[in-house]
Amino acid sequence: MDGAEVARRYEDLRAAVLGGRDGGTRHGWAVLARSGMAAWIRAVASIPAASARAVKRPPAPARPTGVAEELVDVLAVMAWTAAGGCRSG
Repeated sequence: MDGAEVARRYEDLRAAVLGGRDGGTRHGWAVLARSGMAAWIRAVASIPAASARAVKRPPAPARPTGVAEELVDVLAVMAWTAAGGCRSG
């Protein structure tokens, strides 16, 4: 799998997570969150790509700006800390 395909799959996962959709991505997100990017790349490389016709990607949600962006950052850090943060290593 080339870098462009890995990037496409990562962006698909990111859009699904940020958009609140599952679409079969919850396991990919779990691997990425628990084991890191290298483990996620190994896992995703073992899964055949969906055909281009079958994939209907809605546009990625707009990124918040200004105070909303800062609030999202603070809430993300709080959630990450409450969940135990990074446990790899």
